[in-house]
Amino acid sequence: MPILDFVIVDVFTQNKYEGNPLAIVKIPKSSPLSQDEKQAIAREFNLSETAFVHEHGPEGHHYEWTVDIFMTNKELPFAGHPTIGTACHVLSEIAKSHESKDIIEAKFKIKAGKIDLRYIVAEKVVKAAIPHNVHIHKNHYGRESLLSIQTGLAKAGRSGIHGLKEQSDVVSVVRGMTFVVVQLEDEEALKAVSTTATVVEFDGLDEGWGPSFVGLYFFVRLGESEDGTVMLRTRMIEGPLEDPATGSAASALAGYLSLKEGKPGQALKYAMTQGVEMGRRSNIGVEVVMAESDGIDTINLVGGAVQVMEGRLVV
Repeated sequence: MPILDFVIVDVFTQNKYEGNPLAIVKIPKSSPLSQDEKQAIAREFNLSETAFVHEHGPEGHHYEWTVDIFMTNKELPFAGHPTIGTACHVLSEIAKSHESKDIIEAKFKIKAGKIDLRYIVAEKVVKAAIPHNVHIHKNHYGRESLLSIQTGLAKAGRSGIHGLKEQSDVVSVVRGMTFVVVQLEDEEALKAVSTTATVVEFDGLDEGWGPSFVGLYFFVRLGESEDGTVMLRTRMIEGPLEDPATGSAASALAGYLSLKEGKPGQALKYAMTQGVEMGRRSNIGVEVVMAESDGIDTINLVGGAVQVMEGRLVV
């Protein structure tokens, strides 16, 4: 029976047992797995996502891997914390044998497209130029629908019902990954958010954008740092589950805010802190470069990871 190596890393943190855990299964060329086998393994790990990285060879001065990403019940075209966690792991291994390099460049091939990677060796951080097609849908998610599943927000805050607007925008970062972005007035309001028995159902996506994963991404503005970085506190809820760090949601939110507030050619930076209420603090960086004419040119997702476990599994 084939034996495969795996590691578990905590992503968007440099501290063990914080951030978002990720299982990474290494697949050699001699032991290919079917998608059904990958799905079964992801279900066994029972983490929010499991990444399967296929063996490769160096291509010139660059490295390229094919990576598949699975939740416990389905494959995803893109997810942020598996991208950052897997990149940090494989590129830190390369850095050990290339001590003279300050930056290692590589690529991932995922279902949503190719991702350019830059591993900053001294900082142990990856910058991933993620696939993106940030789209704000015409239909909104109404306040009453939100309050029907988030009953803790029904208690009045400083500005009415925790400052909730009548409608929240619905944003896709790529086809298949969609988030309702809900702004709250302060961190006290963020504490009132909870997991629920109800998974969000939204059938109002624009034509050609469904079916899609849909999550609730709550955020609070905390001002700006001295260098102009926009500071945010966030939480991501999908029914009975809360995610400690959601790179795709963070990218969707940063893209959304940039489209609303950015200017052509402008570079914007966001620092998002997620997972605090779960005891798994995560630090997510997003850098957005606006196109010179219209829309977004580049989105870089930024973060680190630390290994906490390793082992072997039987297929």
